[in-house]
Amino acid sequence: MILLVAALALGAPPPLACPPGTERRGGAPPEELAEWCEGKDPAGGPRREGPAREYYDDGGVRLEETFREGWRDGPFVERHRNGRKAREGAFARGEKAGRWTVWFESGAVEEESEWRDGVRHGPFTAWWPGGKRRTQGRHCGGAQCGTWRSFEEGGREIGSVEYGEHRLAP
Repeated sequence: MILLVAALALGAPPPLACPPGTERRGGAPPEELAEWCEGKDPAGGPRREGPAREYYDDGGVRLEETFREGWRDGPFVERHRNGRKAREGAFARGEKAGRWTVWFESGAVEEESEWRDGVRHGPFTAWWPGGKRRTQGRHCGGAQCGTWRSFEEGGREIGSVEYGEHRLAP
């Protein structure tokens, strides 16, 4: 409890809470740049299980993710050196799933996309650093589909392309 209070007072993240049957490996700066929870696979070998973190050399958190049965599974957050989010989304058994957001170092949103089974599938939008739309379209099973539009930095549409529709099943 004292360690948790001290970590929070210094702005450091709390210690990893490893699930039962796992042990904390690695460590936080200045000694280490990564820490994770480790359990055993069915053959008795090591595998990641539970939360994991990576750090920048200055001690700032670079990456926070979760593992289940050795796969990335659950929330994922990567940060810029300044502490602001760089990427956020989720994994399901090692594949990107659901909405993913990417940010510029300034904190402005750079792009948003939907993922299914590790490939882009659904709406996609990219923005200029000033906040105006840059590109907008959709992905179907990883390929561009439907109408894609491009915009100049001031917001005026400068072109569009029709990619047609794609079916995911034959």
